[in-house]
This record gives sequence, C-alpha cells and structure tokens, in this order.
Amino acid sequence: MVGLLDAFNQTWSQARETFGQGTPEDGSKFDGSSRLLQMKSSVEAAAPDSRWQGTASDAYAAANKEHAQVYGKLADLDKRMAAEVTNAATVVTTGRQNLDNVKSWVTRMAASIPDTDADERDRKLLPIVNKGVSQLSDIIQKSTNDMTDIRGRVQGIKGEYDALTNQKFAPGEKGPGEKKDEKGNKKGDVLTLTDKEKEKEEEDKKKSEVDKRKAGVQNAADAGRRDGESLADGKLSPEESKRLQDATNLSGQERVDLNNGNLQISPERMAYLNGLSHSLDGKSPAEIKSILGKLPPSEAAAVSNALHLVGSDKVHTDPISPSLKPGDPGFVPTVGGKENLPKSIQDIFDAPLRNNPFGETVTMPDGSKIQLPPDHNKPYKFLDEYRDIAAISNYADPSVQRGSALNDGMLAESRELLEDFQSDRWPNYDDRWGHENLDPTLQQLLAASSNDPTAVHDAIVGADGKSPNNAFIKDLYSHDWADNGKAAGSLFPNAAEHSTRAGETMHAFDAYAGEHYQDLLNMNGGKDSLGQINPELVRALGAASAPYIDDMTGKTVDDTSGYSKLDPGANANNLRGLFAVIDSDDQAGAAFNGAAANTWKEYYADYSLGIKNGDYPDGDLLQAAGKLQGAMDMGEYIHQLDSGKDDYAAKHATWEKRGEWYDAAHKYASLIPKVDDAVAAYDKIPGDPLRKLFMGEEPSPGTLTPMVLHNVDEPVRAVAEYLVAQKAGDLGILAQYVGPDGNLLPNAPNGLLAAYVSKAANYNDLPWINWTHAYEQAIYVSDGEFDKIKPPEPKK
Repeated sequence: MVGLLDAFNQTWSQARETFGQGTPEDGSKFDGSSRLLQMKSSVEAAAPDSRWQGTASDAYAAANKEHAQVYGKLADLDKRMAAEVTNAATVVTTGRQNLDNVKSWVTRMAASIPDTDADERDRKLLPIVNKGVSQLSDIIQKSTNDMTDIRGRVQGIKGEYDALTNQKFAPGEKGPGEKKDEKGNKKGDVLTLTDKEKEKEEEDKKKSEVDKRKAGVQNAADAGRRDGESLADGKLSPEESKRLQDATNLSGQERVDLNNGNLQISPERMAYLNGLSHSLDGKSPAEIKSILGKLPPSEAAAVSNALHLVGSDKVHTDPISPSLKPGDPGFVPTVGGKENLPKSIQDIFDAPLRNNPFGETVTMPDGSKIQLPPDHNKPYKFLDEYRDIAAISNYADPSVQRGSALNDGMLAESRELLEDFQSDRWPNYDDRWGHENLDPTLQQLLAASSNDPTAVHDAIVGADGKSPNNAFIKDLYSHDWADNGKAAGSLFPNAAEHSTRAGETMHAFDAYAGEHYQDLLNMNGGKDSLGQINPELVRALGAASAPYIDDMTGKTVDDTSGYSKLDPGANANNLRGLFAVIDSDDQAGAAFNGAAANTWKEYYADYSLGIKNGDYPDGDLLQAAGKLQGAMDMGEYIHQLDSGKDDYAAKHATWEKRGEWYDAAHKYASLIPKVDDAVAAYDKIPGDPLRKLFMGEEPSPGTLTPMVLHNVDEPVRAVAEYLVAQKAGDLGILAQYVGPDGNLLPNAPNGLLAAYVSKAANYNDLPWINWTHAYEQAIYVSDGEFDKIKPPEPKK
C-alpha cells in the first residue's frame, strides 16, 4: 500500500516533470537588436545626397527610409522576443524552486511528527500532505497561467514579424546610369508583385504546407501500422519500441489536461496511434490479449495505453485539411472514439447481447442449412470476449484512462448484462447460475472500467452530471454478487479525489441508496439486507461516502465539490436512509458513523471557536450538527429494527452505539484543521462535555419518539464549559460557579449559563433552537414510512 508521504512524493515528481530538465536558457542569444541597429544606421547613411535629385531620388529616399525603419522595428522585436524567452526561463526556474520549497516543507513537517502508531501518524500527516498537494496545484496553475500570457505576447510579436515580411518599399524611377527591366522595374529595386500574383503565391505556399503535413501524417500512420504488425512475434526493434513509448507516454501536464477532459496532441501523434490500433483490425480480442501477453510489460502497457488514448473523446488534434475523408492519404481523426478501436472490439460492443434463442443456422458443405438447437446454458454471446477486452484494458496505466471507449463499452455491456439477468426474460436463471457463469465476466468488466473515473461518471450520472442512471445503480446494488460486491464497489470514486466529477458520481450512488433504503434492507423477498448479501459493496460505499458527510447535510466545510445535500428540505429522510443501508454491515457502519461523529464534533467546535473569537456565530453549523446526529440515530434505529429487535431494544442499542461512534471519531482526519485546538480543548475539560452532549439522555421503555429529544439547555451548557475553560466572555456572570481549576462547576444554573453564552454570542440565541428543531425533524417518522421495516410482534 502506498503511504501518504509516498503518494505526495509521486505527485511532486509528476509536477516536477512539467518543468523539464536542464538549465533553462535566457533570451540573450536571441537578442540581435545591436546588429540590427547597426544595419539601420548603415542604411540611413546611404540616403541620397544633393548630387542625385529628381523623382527617382525621391523614390529611393522613401524606400531607404522605410528600409531603415524596418531594421529599427526588427531590433525592437528582437529585444522584446528575447525578453519573453527570459521571462519563460524565469517561470521555469521559479516554479522549480517553489516545488522544491513545498517538498522541503512537507518532508520537514512529516519528520516532526512524533513516533506513534500508523493510524495516528496518518491522521496527523494527512492535513500536511493535503496542504502540500494544494500548493503544488497552485504552483502548476500559476506557472501555466504565466506561460499562457507569455505565449500570447510571443504570438503578438510573431504577428508583427509577419507584418514586416510583407513590407513593400516605394517603387523607384530610373536613377543615374540605371536601366529598367522588361516590367519597368529598376534593377536593384525590390520586385513588386501584383495582388493576383501575391494571392497565387500564398495559395501555392499553403498547398505546399498542407501537402507536407499530409505526407508527415501519412508517414506517422504507416509507422504505427508497421509497428503494430511487428507486435505479432512479441519483439519490437529498439526504434519501434521508442516510437511506441514516445507516442503513448504522457507528461505531467498532459495527464492533467486529459484528466480535465481536453488533451491536445499533434496530428502526427494521433495518426500513429490510429495506425497502430487499426493494424489489429484483423485480430480477435483473444489474439490481441495473447500478443500483449508476449510483450515486455512496458510495451504491453504502451499498446494498451494507445488503445485508451485513441479511443478517448477527451483527446483532440487539429485537422490537416477539411476536405480529407477516412481512407484518404493524410487523413487523421480529429478526436478519439470507438471508431478508432480495433474492428473486432467495435463489432463486439455493437453486437446483440444474447445468442439466437432459436439456435444458430449452419451451412453444410453441400450448401444445405440446418438449425442447431439453442444452448440454454449459454444465453450470452460474448462473455469470453468481454473478459479478453478487460484483460487488454488492464495492461494500461490508469492515469491515461479518461473517457476511453474501451471503458465506455465495458460499462455499457455490464449495464445490459445486469439489466437482462435481473429481468424476467426467459430462460430465467437463479443466483447460483449467475455466480458461476455471469459474475466472473461482470466482475472483470467492472473492475477494469473502474480505472476510468470519467467513463464511470458518465455511465452513472451522465456527462452533464445531472442525469443519474438509477436503473443501472439499482442493478449494481441489488445483484447478488459472487465476490460480495467487491468489483461493483470499485466503481465508487477514490476517497482522496475531491473533484466535481467524483462528487457528482458519489451523490448519485448515495441518493439512490438513501431514497430506496427500504428496498435495499429487504432483498431476497424481505429476508436479507444489502449488507448481508453484498458486505464488500456496503463497506466500499461507506468508505467512498465518508468524505461527503458534511456535504450531505448542506454545510460543506472542506474542499469537496459536486455533491449537493441529500435532502432538499429540512427533513433528513434520504440521509438517514443512507445511514441505515451502510449500517446493515457492522464493519461499514462503525467506520462511517465514526467519521460522521468526527464531523459532528468539528461542527460544534467550529461554532464554539467562533464565539470565543468574538465572531458572529455561524448558526448553520449547529443546524447541520442536529440534522447529522438525527440521521445517524435514525439510521441505526432502522437497522436495529430490521435486525429483529423490538422498539425499545432498538432505541437502547442505538444509544449505546453513540458512545462507540464518538470514541472512534479521533481516528479520522480533521475536515477543519483550524478547529483542532478547540476539539483538543473540549477533550481536556473534565466530564468531556461534547461526549455528554452527543450521548444525550438514555432512553427508557416509555420513550415515545424514536430517540429521546434534546432540550436547548444541553448545547448551551457544553459551549459554556468550553468558553469558561478558555477564559472567554464575561466571566463575572458565572464568578461563583468557576472552580479553582478554571473549569465550570456542575451546579451552575441553566439560566446563568444562557445569559453568559448569549452575551458572548452577541445575543444570537436562534442557533440553539435551530439545533433542537433540526434533530427533531431528522428523527420524524411519517405514517407508513416503516411499512416494510417493523419490529417483531410481541408474544401473546
């Protein structure tokens, strides 16, 4: 397993690659302004004097003056171009220095962490690494912006150079002793072309350039085809191997561009990749897999990388000529896509899912045709080929897989296979048949395509991020997986990725689980929950959802994005449904609720810190805390009911779980690093007021609501204990209730505590009321909501 520090160093190395190697040259060698100014002076010195007069002299003088001006402008352009080269060198040097500084800081901070167990070290190391990665991103972005500005200025300078190359000098009359040529031009003067001649010259020049590009592109495509044909024996020459590696290795910046959905490559590179791919047109997936298996690992990876790149609609190039069509010499596709994949793979993705239910028609040697009976144990036509395609895909580097048609196709086939198998279509197969015959293929398809978060996002929530494919999500959850849902769980985003793409993908999975929690807790005819049938899937769901717990409540406090709150109104029905589904596996539930308790603590600590610092209190923090705890309680309460406990036993078991969750919260990394000291201060107060608040009152058999309701005095007292310990606010209000150790005495009356905290909070008391209301709304049960989840009937 890659450690946090190793992961940072890998990211740093990729960032460092974007700045190249060697000492960047400044612009001094490009500055020819001194020589050009000397030439300007020489030209000016050659101006006609009084010995030569007349129209020819005037024309010559005008041309001479313009000529001198051109040299002056060229000198200025050379100086400006040299300055931009120096600017670019400075950007590179500064970027490298800044990267080195960040790495030194992270390494120094990591070394300062005291020796402790691995989990505690990772908890302390995570915010350091996160800050370092954020700074790396800022450095890359700033350098990119600076280089873009430089490029714009260079393009402007280039335009001025081009304008000077079209400079026309004044036509001259015949000078003393000079003769005119047949067109009337003075010998020694610059020949002036007519507009038509200039247009034709320009057209010829463009045609020549296009012809050269066409030839270059065709040569690249032919090289790709030849290299592809050389793969068959498992041996590439050094030249072939280098071409293959050069075409498929992406720089750090290119990986960033691909991940962001827009990698621009040269037409020659696209042509090579396309030629390599189509060299495999006559081979089946099994044959392509066999070829890769004979190659050295680096070359097998490069071939697979090529198929992913040439098949990705996130990879673009410029057209050579709009008139070129597929098959024309010099044609190159301007965007990656399925049509660029080997023909056999395209055909399999486009073919019907099932075999002919009436059997296949076979032509005999004598020309007669017979109908073979169908094999009902093999309803699906290409299960073996799907596994071969997954194996081909797995050779590739995951970082080059973004929007790949290979992964799009595997996800589409997975969706269709699941939909067909889950349907009532005849013949209808049971789970045992699925485990033995279908799942090995499905699991390989899902695991392979999970390397492409873009393809997964588009398959689950649509390219727009707003069109969840609930039918596919339902089948992924409800299928009884042979591997207990491990491969299906690999589709969830990596918990460390906080992009909008990841947030939108995870929101679709969580929203479905929360809304349909009763179905997922009553699978197999109501006998089993999702956690019982697919425990690995539920554990993966909990781990991938944990970074978005704050987003679920609507009060985001970290850098995640793309994940909107689960419930549009004040209720927490979907949020508590998600908790109930994750709680259906004890291991998943313990981890997810521990992370949620940590978020709850930080909400509360952040609010308390704001009052201590004299800020206007952020009441949304307390409202989110109330909603979150209510959802946690109700999720566990529903799970306990679903497990067979009666109402009181379910309530009491949930109350006991609160203590486990709170005690586990310290294992999780801080979402709001600024509140670490406030959390630590709370932990040091005798009696642990935050834990006491979180635990609440123990339920009794007569409790009517699903959990005992909180009253407003509970959060006020907890905050008061923190403020007193921090010597904040008007302590004179509580003078007789502060002990010699500086902590609040337990007999302090609620009225005085309310007055003390209210004054410290600038008399903003509404958040306490909103906190209790949010909790009450989160545990509210509507009529009929638990129709599928009922405790056992009491024995008579």
